[in-house]
Amino acid sequence: MVGARGCPYNCSFCGAAVSANPDTSIRTRDPYNILAEMHQLKDADVTAFRFVDDLFLGARRVIEHMMGAFTTERVGEWAAWDATGRINVLHRASDATLDTLVRNGLREVALGVESGSERMLTLIDKRIDPGMTRTVVRRLTERGINVKGYFILGFPTETAEEIGTTVRLVRDLWELTDPLPGRFRASVFEYRPYPGTPDWHRLMAISHYTADQLLNYTAVDLTDAGVDESMRERDEFNFSVNLQLSDAPIDYVRTQLVALSREQYARQTSPA
Repeated sequence: MVGARGCPYNCSFCGAAVSANPDTSIRTRDPYNILAEMHQLKDADVTAFRFVDDLFLGARRVIEHMMGAFTTERVGEWAAWDATGRINVLHRASDATLDTLVRNGLREVALGVESGSERMLTLIDKRIDPGMTRTVVRRLTERGINVKGYFILGFPTETAEEIGTTVRLVRDLWELTDPLPGRFRASVFEYRPYPGTPDWHRLMAISHYTADQLLNYTAVDLTDAGVDESMRERDEFNFSVNLQLSDAPIDYVRTQLVALSREQYARQTSPA
């Protein structure tokens, strides 16, 4: 489900960045309009929902507005739901707000963590730091809310050492949440430039690559041979422009991506 359109943030890599969408106004649906749709689906035996918009748990005003209506309708008694969220917004949320999310049926939050490097987080204008990420993940998983963290390897100018900080952050978050009621899982991607984003304009200004080269998305086989179960269900995301944009070699970026993906798969499929 979509509860809003538009995003007020300007993350440099993101196709939803506000500067890349000057003609898109930020609009949110009325909570009771959303609830009417949920009730209609409930009548068809649907009791699990996923909100995929940027703002559902990405703006305090929206959270308060939505949760007021969800509480009135006692959504947590008949539905479970997932949503995307913003780390900086959830970092400022009170314990009472997080407890309300739990009572209203929140099952998992998808967070754009992106990097463990403070320099990279500043460069991409993420407005977070690794300490905030650890705190938010801990507070959510303490309450039994699962967290899916998105990470990107191979940002322009990113070094192998900085990629290493991201790998360590992923493993820190696994270790942090292992004893807690909620679980943390990592989804890792290779960096890709998208037209209209701040990164795109930066790359066009300072790199020797052409627009055609930056748009030449091609499939990448991340397995050596045969079927790799850890790569299943992510084939559609394995594409690249195959250009040396980071300071770290492309092969190094992909080696780290595959290692984290395999480790995550092993964690999900191994006996508890």
